[in-house]
Amino acid sequence: MGMSFREFDPHVLERLKLDFTSPHARVNHGTVLLSWFIDPPKGSRTVLELGSGSGAISIFLAKTFGLKATGLEIDRNLRDISVKNSYSNCVQELTTFINCNIEEYLRDKSEEVYDVVIANPPHFVHSGVESFDERRNIARRTDRESARIFAFATGRLLKNRGAFFFLLHPRDMTKWFRLLEDQGLGIHRVRFAHGSLDKQAQLVLLSGRKGSSSEVVVEPPIEMR
Repeated sequence: MGMSFREFDPHVLERLKLDFTSPHARVNHGTVLLSWFIDPPKGSRTVLELGSGSGAISIFLAKTFGLKATGLEIDRNLRDISVKNSYSNCVQELTTFINCNIEEYLRDKSEEVYDVVIANPPHFVHSGVESFDERRNIARRTDRESARIFAFATGRLLKNRGAFFFLLHPRDMTKWFRLLEDQGLGIHRVRFAHGSLDKQAQLVLLSGRKGSSSEVVVEPPIEMR
């Protein structure tokens, strides 16, 4: 008997009350995809989001699964919006949003471990046309060393056998595979998202476990609407 897979729900975040007054705080396809894709293992209690933006995913996980969520966000304005959003959705007791970069958190909270780590890191680990908006460049573009820090932090802050969930750009997928596996993070699930199924994939979702070997299941493609 074949495996069964969940159908994508593009409305998964619609019940949240979110502040969209800043253009940088808007929910996009990636936010919706990653929120829907995350399936916390049984017994999970804590989640760390690396680069939490306006807090939508952490708030969704707190509200839906009762997880205690910590979000790291380098942009102070987005961190402040996250706190506001947590109160609007009545999960302020379950969520903590910290204005810092990943390296600072590793130095200050090196003893912390989490059941789940999630990230929608800047997608472009390659050169390309940059935006005139510097905040947009920070959110969308990274270098290999910054990508390595995302992978290292996931391995360091995730408990053994804990689960991780990432949203990436397909062009950089093999680079991320190597970086994650170098940290003892085995990849188990991969799912491609397309604007149209007759076009190339625009995004890729992946998940796995710490302390596990990579045994990849490629799940059916998603057509974003």
